[in-house]
Amino acid sequence: MELVVFDKRVHDLVDENATIEKLDTGFVFVEGPVYLNGTYYFTDFQVDKIFTYKDGVTTLIDDKSDFSIGLTYDRKRDRILRATRNQRAITTMDNEVVCNNYKGIPINGSNDVIVDSKGIIYFSDPLSRELEGPQMGHPSTFMYDPDTDEMTLIDKTLGRPNGLALTPDEKYLYIDCTNTSTVHRVDLQTLKMELFCTFDESYGSGRCDGMRIDEQGNLYVTGPGGVWLVGPDAVILGLIKTPEPTANLCFDDRGLFLTATTSIYRVDTKIPSAV
Repeated sequence: MELVVFDKRVHDLVDENATIEKLDTGFVFVEGPVYLNGTYYFTDFQVDKIFTYKDGVTTLIDDKSDFSIGLTYDRKRDRILRATRNQRAITTMDNEVVCNNYKGIPINGSNDVIVDSKGIIYFSDPLSRELEGPQMGHPSTFMYDPDTDEMTLIDKTLGRPNGLALTPDEKYLYIDCTNTSTVHRVDLQTLKMELFCTFDESYGSGRCDGMRIDEQGNLYVTGPGGVWLVGPDAVILGLIKTPEPTANLCFDDRGLFLTATTSIYRVDTKIPSAV
């Protein structure tokens, strides 16, 4: 593994001698991983499929997923939620619609999705294709409370909102923006948003996409060249260079599971996930 060091604190997050292990390959464009009860779930977005990976075996579990992209688990960690592009909704794996509109207007087509400890769902909703029928006409990031059926618009200014992460205390939401290679931070009390950090696109192919956070508040963001590591003070600490452009990632019991274009990988890290 090649580790680009910008700040020595990166060595507290990952060992520079760690190995990126390729687990499987032959996919088209893998995305949206989540780790639940010892099993990795991930999407092969462009061919409309969802797979699992466990004990060295990859299994196709859904070959018509409404072009799901991001996956997450709900508050009780007993079911998986999907961000579906074609259905323009957040749904369960059983195709139950959880939410699909804002003030009666259909969402554009959700991309990434996360859930907080209270069960509130946060999702990015970029405007990335031509749509038919009523539409909002702008990209958005939302939060949805299933207990009250209330949808809140967090932001509509980012050109292509994508990956999401919550600080460990759940006071702030991070949103990365694909078309600007930036991460933004939102105060969830005021919904005020500020620029958090910007990545140097000269380090390789790939754009900001998936994002995770550890229990100390460090961000792990897929972007140009691989996975960027950012401290809670917005200082860019390092870059894990990856063999293929990496779209998304999730924590498991020992480190990070990566979905990188045609392949899935994993690498050990030193600090556990925030969840």
